[in-house]
Amino acid sequence: MARQASRLPTVISIAVIFLVAAVVAVASLVANFGDTQVRAPAASNQPVPQTTAQGDRIEFTTSDGSGQLVLLTHSWLSTGQVPPTSGSYLRVEVELTCTAGSVDYDPYNFQVFDQTGRLFETAIEGAGDAMLETGTLRVGERVRGTIAFDMPHSEATLLMSDDSNQTVTALKVPD
Repeated sequence: MARQASRLPTVISIAVIFLVAAVVAVASLVANFGDTQVRAPAASNQPVPQTTAQGDRIEFTTSDGSGQLVLLTHSWLSTGQVPPTSGSYLRVEVELTCTAGSVDYDPYNFQVFDQTGRLFETAIEGAGDAMLETGTLRVGERVRGTIAFDMPHSEATLLMSDDSNQTVTALKVPD
């Protein structure tokens, strides 16, 4: 009597593929929405952060507070503590400001996806000495730091998530 092969691995594989496709689709929609919903900074008594001309910013809201994500600079490097496996590191310098409540931050709350939809995680070995630390901002506080991603050189979208891995906002990173 021959034993039938289990279909469980096939069902699990199909479920994982659909889950990954759904995550990429949602990230694309969030990034597109974020790119089209950039608002002027709200008037407040807090000083407006000074940024370089190539800076780009977007306001965001989390379950604990709200703030602003500013992309100060970006660069492409071919070296790091460990050579990049894709040929380059995208290194972004960001500034986070808390405008209400509190804002938690962590370099691992950031991801990047390229124009083909491939998602890239933080690569600490490419961030250098000024890597974004981990902490909590209160109203009026700000923090700056660098985050890196091991990815091929291309146009990219920076995603910021909260501690529960819910995407909070997104910004385009020019090629």
